[in-house]
Amino acid sequence: MAITFIGAIALAANNPVSGDWIPAVGWEPGDVCVCWWYTYNNNKTITEPATVTQKYDVASASCGRLFIGYRILQAGDTTFRWASISAANATTVWGASVFRGVDGSGDPFEADSGAPALFGNQINPNPPAVDPVSENACAYPLFGKKNDYTSIIPPANYASAGEGSSDDGSDASAGAAYRVLSSGNPEDPGAWTLGGGDATDDGYVWTGALKPAAGGEKTGTIFPVGNPILG
Repeated sequence: MAITFIGAIALAANNPVSGDWIPAVGWEPGDVCVCWWYTYNNNKTITEPATVTQKYDVASASCGRLFIGYRILQAGDTTFRWASISAANATTVWGASVFRGVDGSGDPFEADSGAPALFGNQINPNPPAVDPVSENACAYPLFGKKNDYTSIIPPANYASAGEGSSDDGSDASAGAAYRVLSSGNPEDPGAWTLGGGDATDDGYVWTGALKPAAGGEKTGTIFPVGNPILG
C-alpha cells in the first residue's frame, strides 16, 4: 500500500499554555498522525498527552524548542491536547500531519536524521539527509525557526505537510513537507524558501522517513547459485 498524505492542520499563538493537535478531516483508524510543536523561547516546555508518543524534544537558548511526536490513530480519537508553561512573548506554532499506508506496528519512522539539528543566521532552513530502509518510504522534513514569514515554500519536489507563521509575540515559523521516494536510497531534501521576511535567524531542522505498510528492503545484486542443466 502506497503512503498517501491525508491532510494537515497548523495553528499559532503568543505564549499559549495549552492547545490541540487536530487530525485532518478524512482520517481513518490506522493512519499515522505526526505531531510537531515549535516555540521561540526554549524555557517554554511542552507536556504531550499520553496518547501521543514523543520522538524528540530539544531546546537551546538560541534556537527555541522543537517537539516531534506521533499517534497511530484509533477509532474514537478526536484531538490531542498538549500543555505548556507560560513564557513571555513565546510565539508558538504547532501542527499535525496525517498519512495513510504507513506501518503503524511501532515507530512509524523507520529512519531519521538523528536529534534535530541547530542552524544559525539563515533565512531558508535546510534539513539534513535521511537514509530510508524501504522502497516507497516517505521523507518528512521539518523545521522550526525564529522570525515570521508571509510565504513558506517546501523544498523542490516536496509538498507541504502543514506550516504556520506568526508575529504575535516574538515571531516564529515552522513547517513540514513530504515526498514519497521511489527507492531506498539516501535522500537530501534541500532547503525551504521563506519569503516576506528579511531576517537571518536561528532554529531547528530534522528529517524522518515514514515506513510503508508494505515495502521492500534495500537489496543488492542477486547472483545465481548455479547454472541450469541443459539437456
